[in-house]
Order: sequence, then structure tokens, then C-alpha cells
Amino acid sequence: MRHSTVRSRLLLLVLACIIPTGLAAVLTIYYIYADKQRQFEASLSETTRALSLVVDQEIGRREAIARTLSQSPTLTRNDLPAFYEYARSIAPTVDVVVVLADLEGQQLLNTRRPLGDGPLPKMVLKGSELASARTQTRVSSVYYAPIGKQYSFSVTVPVVRDGQPRYLLSYASYASALQRVFQDQKLPAGWVATIIDRDGVVVARSMEPERYVGKRVSDRLLARRAAEPRGIFESRGVDDREILASFHNAPSYGWTVAVGVPLEQVGSAAQAASRFALLLVFLLIAASWLAGVVSRGLLRPILHVRDAAERIARAEPVRMEPTGLKEMDTVLHALEQSSQSIHRASAEMQARVRDALAEADKAHQAVLQNQRLEALGQLTGGVAHDFNNLLMVVGNYTHLIRKRRPELEGSPELAGVERAVATGAKLTRQLLAFARRQPVRPEPLQLQSRLPDVAALLKASVGSRITVACEVQPDTHPVEVDPAELELALINLAVNARDAMPEGGSLRISAANGDEDTVRIDVADSGSGIPPELLARVFDPFVTTKPVGHGTGLGLSQVYGFARQAGGDARIASTPGEGTTVSLLLPARVGVVVPQDEPGPDMPAGLAGTSVLLVEDNDELGTVTHQVLDGAGCKVTRAPSGLVARDLLAGPGHFDIVLSDIRMPGGLDGIQLARWLRDARPRLPIVLMTGYSAELAQAQSLGLQVLPKPCTARALIEALDRELRGTQETVD
Repeated sequence: MRHSTVRSRLLLLVLACIIPTGLAAVLTIYYIYADKQRQFEASLSETTRALSLVVDQEIGRREAIARTLSQSPTLTRNDLPAFYEYARSIAPTVDVVVVLADLEGQQLLNTRRPLGDGPLPKMVLKGSELASARTQTRVSSVYYAPIGKQYSFSVTVPVVRDGQPRYLLSYASYASALQRVFQDQKLPAGWVATIIDRDGVVVARSMEPERYVGKRVSDRLLARRAAEPRGIFESRGVDDREILASFHNAPSYGWTVAVGVPLEQVGSAAQAASRFALLLVFLLIAASWLAGVVSRGLLRPILHVRDAAERIARAEPVRMEPTGLKEMDTVLHALEQSSQSIHRASAEMQARVRDALAEADKAHQAVLQNQRLEALGQLTGGVAHDFNNLLMVVGNYTHLIRKRRPELEGSPELAGVERAVATGAKLTRQLLAFARRQPVRPEPLQLQSRLPDVAALLKASVGSRITVACEVQPDTHPVEVDPAELELALINLAVNARDAMPEGGSLRISAANGDEDTVRIDVADSGSGIPPELLARVFDPFVTTKPVGHGTGLGLSQVYGFARQAGGDARIASTPGEGTTVSLLLPARVGVVVPQDEPGPDMPAGLAGTSVLLVEDNDELGTVTHQVLDGAGCKVTRAPSGLVARDLLAGPGHFDIVLSDIRMPGGLDGIQLARWLRDARPRLPIVLMTGYSAELAQAQSLGLQVLPKPCTARALIEALDRELRGTQETVD
């Protein structure tokens, strides 16, 4: 392949430029002229279209106001004095007027006149316009207002009640109000814009409106407007000047915007294009000559650039040496920057690798923390389950003592034991909620009594340096949530607030009715706040502002999960250095009566002689439950596992009902035992007991009655009585 030099190619370039220069000049003149003309007309047409849309919006805004006024309840009850005051508040100044008329156009009230002040004229709409206004919006042509003494226009809408027009409502303003359309739209110098109504009368004009408003435009423009919605043509304006006119009909209301440009201004644009084309030809010739002159001087910089590129290819640093040629110096500078960028990119890549490894390690630590929390949750769930059994043992023995020693009724010692059992049950529910094994049991809550108790509990949790205040509005509606989950959410928020106020501060809990049938609970602290870049992600799991080892990032995710599970939402607002407010938006239960703690009815006596198969692996709980059932008159047979119970049920013995724990060893739990009973002895009722949410949901999905642990002796006996009665009604 034969190689040529840069110099020879530059000379060929000069020749190639000189030969077509003449033709290029002619073509340039023609195309630039045509393009300038097209651009000018397109700009003129687009300006006209934009102004027509603005006019449409201005009229549409007035129609919206008229529509709003027409919906006033005062017109429904024909209270014209009240509507007059309402309309006066909408149109307080003389440049805007609201008119209410009957269907024949007779004005009933006019905001420019006092109500009842003498007879009022008829509306400006006549004949067919008046008839069409009874069913649709009608925009009037420009008219000279007899009261305001200025050119005006109106937008009239029907006032419809029960599907029939009752009144005509007009919202009118001075035509001069549309002058601001031209103030907001910056027109080029010499351009004149005109707004024309459907009768061809000038409503507003960008220049000398006082001379031309109310005058009729040329017949040629009216004829073109009637033939097509938009167009451009040469015409004579209302000021008798020759213009290039562009018009565009407003799409919704039949008005037109016209923009006129003096013909001499149009011609000047074409002349400027021609001069530009001639200048371009001259510059091409000059450039060709200069290219030949400087070709020799280009060789050295080009060779220098080549050497720099070769050094980059060898990964060697490049240092710029000025060549005296700006373009080449720019290229050399870019090559030098590229060389430096390569080195920086290498360093950045290494830094990113280090950051990626650090992020991976952070994610690994988060996974380990999650695993630790899961293990702790399982351990907590197991401990809480066993503790539930112990609480049920204590509660049932208390029941037996009361039954066997009637003289101890009202004993403060027994009452203290029962309160301790209730407190322990509440504690286990919180532990199971942490382990995610506590069934969600929503119930109506009255925050006026619940939140102050929670606030008192939180005072001990946040320490003496932090003041805790609680305020609940007296009219706050009840909410329906799981009390344990609500308390856990408030505890999580209090702990976060405490950590944000190491030197002390204030924690305020407030509740009030929100918008759209919601109740809003705000927890606000005066702590250090949350950085803006982290605020949008604080409800995500594992997101925390605390140092490693001081927080899991699960507290706010539990708060958000609780609010969403309750059918509401959680929001957060924070200002660094000023504090944080977390808001719980919960659905209000308007009209719901919150049950009060009252003494229950007497223990059901319908279990006497009932044969009960008790399936319970915990010896202590099985023993006391046996005694409780004996005290109710039952005949109890005890089975320590599901397998033993199945053998007893498959044998010749007779049982009226089965009471079984769900979680048992031996390969056959309470749910599996219930399923076996449905096939083997479908008419034999069964009641299950558990403290785990997953087991509770599974059993309830099968239609089984499940008692939560711990439960009172009364609840146990009532559940058995209820199940026996339901089974007997089904058999009958």
C-alpha cells in the first residue's frame, strides 16, 4: 500500500475546497434563505399556537371558578343572600363580577351592585346563545359593560340541580385582564399579538390596546379563520400596515389569537441569510488559501502528537510541550490528561476493590448479626413457651385454691398472685413478639388510658436524664391493634430516642385524630437527629446510625411492620441537631365501643360427668389441669403424648371431648392428632392449646378451636363447654 504525506493531502484538500466553492455559495444562499423563511414561519406559528393555549387556559380558569360557584349549597336551597356574600368573597374587586340570572337571562344578583338595589339588566347572551347556556358553558363575545364602563367578556355556566337547569351563572371580567397574557409571553420586537372573539372583535392587543380593543379585524382574516383552524398569510392589520399574519383558533372556546409581523422585518431576515451565505463563501476561499499556507507548519505538531500517542501505548507518562498550534496543543493536553487519568483510574480501581471488600465484610457481619438474632429469637420463644406453662400452672392452682377455700375469696395474697400471673403473661407475649411466634391479636384500644401506662413504663427504660411526657386528646378515636405489638413499637422508638440523647433531653408521646379517619401517634425526641441521606432508608432492615455492635437496625423496621400490619403507615421527620419525630398513622375505629374489664359470669356448670381426654406432656401443667377439670365435674384421662392419646382413642374407651396441647414430643403433635380424629372419629370434639402464632394460624385454618397459653381456668372450662354445645347442635 502506497502512503502519502500530510502535506500532499492538505494540498488536495485545498483544491477540493476551491473547485466547489462557487456552487456551494449559490446553494448556500438558496437553502439558507428557504430555511430561514421556514424557521421564521414555524416560530411565528408556534408563538401563535402557544398564545392560543394560554388564552384557552385563561378562559378555562374562569370556567372552573364559575363551575365551583355553581356547586354552592346556597343555590341548592335558593338562599340568594348567602350566595351573594359567597360570590362577593370570590369577586371582591370591581374588575370581576359574578352574575346570577334566571333561565330567561334576567339578572337576579350582581356583585357590582348591592343585593336588591333596583332592577338589574338582562345578561349579554341573546337568543340561541341564551338557550345553549342552559346546557353547556358559553363564552360571550366582547361587550361594553354598562355598569363597569369597560369592555368585558363573560363565561356562563348552567346551575343544575336534580338534572335540571335552575339558574345561569356568569363570571365576567374586564377584557383588559387578558393583557397580562402578552406580559407573560415575551414577543420579539415589532411583533403584534391580538386576541379576537368569535365575532371577529379585538379583545386584547399587545400594542396600543386602548385604540383597537372593540374594533373588528379584517374580513380576510375572518374568512381564513372560518375556512381553517390555523394558517399564515400576508394581510393588512387593523393599523393598516402590511404584515405577515399567523392565526390559531383556541381549541375549546372559539376565540382566535393572531400574531402579525411587518413584512419589512420578514425581508430583513432573508437579507441577513443572504449576507451570511456570501460571508460563508468568502470564508471558505480564505480557509482554503490559509490551509495551503500553514500546511508546512502542521507537520511538526502532528509528529509530536504521534510520539505522545506511542508513549501512551507503552504506558509511559506524557508531558506536554507547546507547539505553537492551539489545536495541537489541545490534543497534546488531552493526551497528557489521558495519561494521568490512566494512573488515577488504576488507583481508583484499587480503592474501589478495597471498598467492595469492606462492604462485603459489613454485609457478612450483618448476616451474622441476623443469625444471632434468629438464634436468640428461637431461644426466647422456647423459654417463653415453657414460662407460659408455668404461669398456667400457677393460675390454675390459684383457681383451685379459691374453689376449695371459699373463705379466701377477696384475699389480697391470691389477688397478688393473679396479678403476677397476668404480668408474666404480658411479658411472655412481648418475648414471643420478639421471637415472631406471638399470634397477632388485634383488639379495640382506648389510647386515653393505654398510652399513659406505656409512658410510665418507658420512664424507667430511658433513664432519669430524659423527661417523658404523654398527651392524648380527649376526643381521640379508638384504634384496633395488638397491644403487645403497639407497646413493642413504642419501646423501640423510646430506645432509639434514648440513644440519640446521651446527655439527656425530652421524649414526648402524643395522640390525636388525624385526617381521613386516622389516629396519629407522634413520638418526638430532642436528640441529634438523622442525616438526610439516611432518612429515606431508616425503615429498611439493618439500617442504623449506631456504631457496629450497638444496634441491629431492626427497631424501626418493626415499627414500620407493625403500622402496615395494622392497616396504617409510619412516617419520620428529622432535623440534624434538633430532633426526630416518628408518626404512627393507624385506622380509627369510629363508633367502636372498647370493652371494659368487668366480672365475668359464673363458671359454666354443663361439664358434670363429661369424659375428657387430656393430652399434655408437661407433668406439672397436666396435673393441675386434671384437678381443674375434676373440680368442674369432669372424668379425666391423662395422655402424656399424641401417640398415647391416639392409642386410647382407637381403643374401647369412651370420651366426650379431647383437650390437647399442640406442641408435644413423640412424632404426633396436637394438629396431627386433630386431623387423625377427623378421619377416625369425626364427631368427637377437640380443643387445642398453644402459645405460638404459626401453630395458632395453622389450627384456625382447619376450623379448630385454639386456646392461647396461658389461659385462665374459666377460659379453659368455657372453651370446652362451648365446643361440646357446638358439636351437640351440629349432631341435632
